[in-house]
Amino acid sequence: MNQFAIPRRSFLGGTMSLLAMGGAARAQEWPSRPITILVGFGAGGITDVATRLLAEQLRRALPKPVIVENRAGATGMIAAGQVARGQADGHLLFGMTGSLTIVPSVMKQVQIDVLKDLQPVSIYASSASLLVVNQAFPARTLAEFLDLARSKPPKTFAYASSGIGTTVHFMGGMIEQAAKIELLHVPYRSSADSISAAISGQVPIVLSAVNSALPHIQAGTVHALAVATEKRTKFLPDVPTFDEAGLPGIRSDTWFGLAAPAGTPRAIIDKLASLCDKAVREPSVLEKLDLLGAETVALGPDAARQQMQREVKSFAQLATAMGIQPE
Repeated sequence: MNQFAIPRRSFLGGTMSLLAMGGAARAQEWPSRPITILVGFGAGGITDVATRLLAEQLRRALPKPVIVENRAGATGMIAAGQVARGQADGHLLFGMTGSLTIVPSVMKQVQIDVLKDLQPVSIYASSASLLVVNQAFPARTLAEFLDLARSKPPKTFAYASSGIGTTVHFMGGMIEQAAKIELLHVPYRSSADSISAAISGQVPIVLSAVNSALPHIQAGTVHALAVATEKRTKFLPDVPTFDEAGLPGIRSDTWFGLAAPAGTPRAIIDKLASLCDKAVREPSVLEKLDLLGAETVALGPDAARQQMQREVKSFAQLATAMGIQPE
């Protein structure tokens, strides 16, 4: 062996050490300029409000300004694409929501690969989905609802959702498959419109996130039969989960997170994730999340990626089963 040759293992180890030191150095220098968080929906919506709530806490912890900008359109994909194509240095981020993992199944021309082109930082909060009926509906429990649906011809009962290809639309597909029933899907333009349709009696059933349905449930104008999460939501502790009510495996929520362009140094991602985790533990943030009907999740980069991977796969399978064609 050449006396001047460097053993391969030593060389690789040294190279990896240098790369790690470089990433750590960039993290120490970050942020070197203002941070911009793009939101893929309009101002005032729940994704915008949740992102601004997080940004407010990041401003307090960082030496540079944190700016939130709205880039509405294409179910959030305009903003997602701009972030994915941005410089991977931690200064351009994406205020993402759970619709991101549905988009590949419902949109024909998606400009980015949501799993490869974005690096999740955190999924920090979530609003559970509910099965809700109007006060005139004869079923008051999930078991009664299923018995009634099975006793009638297919599509006798209609359910409202906030639109085709939304989280709650896919929840409808999950319920139909698990219960072996067929419901008639009636899409509306928004969650508020779908809830109003159930209250007025245009449709007997609505699938909705807690944040939209909660005030109407509390007012007694609609009745919640089951919540689509593993555990009961703190906002409606008397409403059973689907598992408890006899239809296991129904999982649906609207979650909120933060992502960066793929290739952003891991040291910066970890620092951001730590700040997100700290932010959603602040009492003032918890109080404001309560007002949104959202609960803290605090999934870090790896757990967030795993959840996104599971959802992209399961939504693709469900879209095929439901006959949803990408448009």
